[in-house]
Amino acid sequence: MNPVIENLLTRRSVRSFQKKQIPLEDLELILKAGSYAPNGMGLQAWKFTAIQNPQVLKKVDDVIRQVILSTPLENADERTLRMIERAKDPNHNFLNNAPTYIIVSHLKDSLLAMADSALALGNMMLAAHSLGIGSCWFNSLPRMTHHPCVRQLLTELEIPEDHIVYAAGVFGYPEGDIKPSAPRKEGIIKIF
Repeated sequence: MNPVIENLLTRRSVRSFQKKQIPLEDLELILKAGSYAPNGMGLQAWKFTAIQNPQVLKKVDDVIRQVILSTPLENADERTLRMIERAKDPNHNFLNNAPTYIIVSHLKDSLLAMADSALALGNMMLAAHSLGIGSCWFNSLPRMTHHPCVRQLLTELEIPEDHIVYAAGVFGYPEGDIKPSAPRKEGIIKIF
């Protein structure tokens, strides 16, 4: 099978990671792959912020926990209530104890931002997989990007004021076996 197609078909979301850190050379290659993703008008208006420092990773986790715990309970759906229960557990880590976290931010008023960011993080995930590194898309920070605590964190991470987070993911060497893909659903592909 073509190795590019094989990489696409075998990538899986990884949620359990070894403590071993991704080498800088591989991280730079992953980020470079993200920078080559298709993007509207070739503007490359995104910014990639990779975090490997354990203290900064803890700060990101703490900010996510703080925002979740500040969520009003009235009108909270099941998912939100589950997140609040996890946030109450001091041992729960919202980054799955991954050694690397990558944030993709983009201009907040750009109509291209979501697609550009998704394609960039997708490229990074595929590049990581080709290097034996696992990854998983994490939506927490993107959903919280307008919260004042998150904005303060983004400023500390030198993410421009005119940017918000559109995509973020955890990266690291997988711990344990990776489950095979579920069978693809019938009828999702139509060719005319």
